[in-house]
Formats: sequence, structure tokens, C-alpha cells
Amino acid sequence: MEDRPRRLTRRLATGLVVLALAGGWVANARADIAYAFATQTISNINITPTPASASNFQLFAQDGTTVNGSGSSNSAGPTANVPVNIPQAYQGGAPASGENNFARYAPGFPVPVSPVTPANPPGPGGSFTRGDATILNLFPVTNTNSVVAESYLNTTPNPGISAETGSAGLSGSFTLVPSSTGTLTISYNFSNGLYVWTQGASGAASANFQFNITIKDTAGNVLFNSAPALQNLSLSAPPNGLEIIQSGPGSVVTPSLTAGTSYTFILSSTAQSAVSAAAVPEPNVMMLVGVGAGLTLAVRALRRRTLRGPTT
Repeated sequence: MEDRPRRLTRRLATGLVVLALAGGWVANARADIAYAFATQTISNINITPTPASASNFQLFAQDGTTVNGSGSSNSAGPTANVPVNIPQAYQGGAPASGENNFARYAPGFPVPVSPVTPANPPGPGGSFTRGDATILNLFPVTNTNSVVAESYLNTTPNPGISAETGSAGLSGSFTLVPSSTGTLTISYNFSNGLYVWTQGASGAASANFQFNITIKDTAGNVLFNSAPALQNLSLSAPPNGLEIIQSGPGSVVTPSLTAGTSYTFILSSTAQSAVSAAAVPEPNVMMLVGVGAGLTLAVRALRRRTLRGPTT
């Protein structure tokens, strides 16, 4: 007949293995997720009164991404009023759509859903990060200038990733000569979006977009600098909050400028996303280590009890 210490050891081992499997399944089901998205489009830029001349246009765009600090980037320009449409900077699983997509890759509210195939299926959508920018023109022809940054980090299918960033930026400048002395009204249309969301104890996310108009004199002195509030916003999580989606007309009014004098008009727009979550060892491995330690201690205790003999 099997002695009592051996039976107890076997039962304890079975219980610990069951606990390990159950605990490992629960740990695998948990994910730390961090998501950040920022986009902005500025279009239909117009200046009134109509300037006497606008010349020497220079356009520039750049985008980039990093995963665990390692990145990729693209840039083009400055060009002489030739539209700049750079490739999307992208890292992650297969993209859900190509470049020049300034909407969200990862739809859903409040929980964003990654459309990217996980690196280690099965599991929720995988991680990706991207940035893209295009600047088509400034003035006076029809113009549309857009930036986007989006990052999605999921530690379940991608346990080795702890941080991602996305960025995009554009700038344009030209020489402006007012037709009359006085203020100028610079009008435009804008459309932007901002959203951050986290799940789990270690997730963190931030996103922002910025838009700025500057006017300088020929000596390089800044005469006017404007960063309209609705086009310069940032969000961070935790805590999670609402998504920002807004659009409409915007305008700024310059100080008085002198007719026949040359000024430099500068426009810039950026979008940035950043996410992080603690990279952790595979949960089943940690649980099995605990099982091994538990069995060792149990066996030692039973052996000591056997050596001492039965108690009375």
C-alpha cells in the first residue's frame, strides 16, 4: 500500500499543477494596452486683403516612428511650391490601410480595436505605430495640409515591446507683400481628432497636435505668432476620457503691416503619439517557477515528518 507521505506529495503536486494552469490562463487573458491618436488637417488658407504678391514658396514634411527607441523616418523638401507627399512611417504588423489615411487605424470607443494581426496569435489585435504628413500648398490656390500620429501597444501578443512613438510634421513659408497698410486676416478650415486610452496597471498614453502661424520681417524679427487654442491640444491617460473630434472655420488677425514691404509668412503643423507599458515575462513561466519551488518545499517538509516518525 502506498504510504501516506507519498499520497500527500502526489495530491499536492496535482493541486499545484492545476493552480499553475488556471493562473497561467488568467494571466494570459490579461493585457496591458496603451493607445494614442492625433490628427489635424488645415485647408483653404486665405489672406485678406489679397496681398500684392506672394512668392518664394518653400514646403517641407517629415514623419517617423520608434519602437523601444529604434525608429524609421521619412522627409522631403524644402520644395519650391511643389506638393510634398512623403511615405507613411510605419512599424508593426500588416497595416490595415495605406498611407494618406489621416483617420484612425484602430476604430472603437471607448475601447480601441487594433486591426493589426498579432505577432503571436491567438490574442487581441497586435501593436503598431505610424506617422504621416502631406503639404500640398499654402496660398492662394486650394490647399490641404495634414498630419497624423497613431500608436497602439498590446503586451499580450507583443510582450517584448514596452514603448512606441509616432510623429508627423509639416512647414511652409513664402514671401508676403501686403497691398495696403493695415492688418491681415488669415482664414482657414480645420479638422482634427485626439484620443488616448489605456488598460492595465502599467499602460500610459499621450497625444497632441499643434498648429502655428508666424510672420517675420526681413531681419528675422518675429512680428506675429499665433497658436489658436482649438488647433493646439493634448491629452494623456490614465485616466481615460472622451475622444476629441472637431472641425470648422478658423482665423487669426495680424498686427498692422506696411504696404509694399516684404514679410515672411510661416505655417507649421505637427502631430505626436506616445505609448508605453511594462514588458513582463511570460506568466506561465513565472507560475511554473512557483510550482517548482512549492513542490520542493512540500517534499522536504514531508521527508522531515517521515524521519521524525508519527506523532502521538
